[in-house]
Amino acid sequence: MKKIALTKLLLLASVSPVALGLIAPAGAADLPVKAPRVVAAPAYSWTGCYAGVHLGWGWGHQDPSGTAVSSAAAVSAGAHGFESSGGLYGGQLGCNYQFASNWVAGIEGGISGANIHGTWNDPIIGTVGLRTNWIASVVGRLGVTTWNNQLLFYVKGGAAWDHNHWDLSTAFVPGPSFSEDRSGWTVGGGVEWAFMPRWSTFVDFSYYDFGDGSTVAWNGTNTFSTGRQHIEAVKIGLNYKFIGP
Repeated sequence: MKKIALTKLLLLASVSPVALGLIAPAGAADLPVKAPRVVAAPAYSWTGCYAGVHLGWGWGHQDPSGTAVSSAAAVSAGAHGFESSGGLYGGQLGCNYQFASNWVAGIEGGISGANIHGTWNDPIIGTVGLRTNWIASVVGRLGVTTWNNQLLFYVKGGAAWDHNHWDLSTAFVPGPSFSEDRSGWTVGGGVEWAFMPRWSTFVDFSYYDFGDGSTVAWNGTNTFSTGRQHIEAVKIGLNYKFIGP
């Protein structure tokens, strides 16, 4: 009797692991399986501050005038407009704030070294040279985004300054070389593309109006007025957002 009971016990012990192995997978198959959670990439945000560099080209128009007295005491006068052009390069620093889903407001300051130059070959006054050495501005910007917020179209406007160097040494009655600083206003717009989380590139157009300039006199009777000046500039550049999400 004891031998039969011992045999049953050994048989049960050998069968139980196999039974448990068969039962466990079947029970596990009935458990609910959670699907992997897919998280959408967040839309780009323009909020933050940035710094960058740019290259470009500028076109200027000037309307100087002057009077000159020759050695024969003949008084002459001239008043003409002439063009200037040349390259520019520089940098910018600004901050943006994105609101109402896809609107962006910001402020930006920038300065460009320039070589925008030209000459005025007037038959009465003679040859006058001009070179615009730098242009600076502080503007407010307002834009709207598209394409997952990565593409920004903006307009801008604000205050502007430039520095000009004039050369009258080859005028009909040779005069001085002198410099002038002007202040005025600017408007423009552009498009900017955020191609990486902190990097963006842009194309920008600016119109600058610097109003009337200064007047110089020499030899007691000769005068030269630099007149009105405006400049148009196209720039391409790169920005790095160092503060922001």
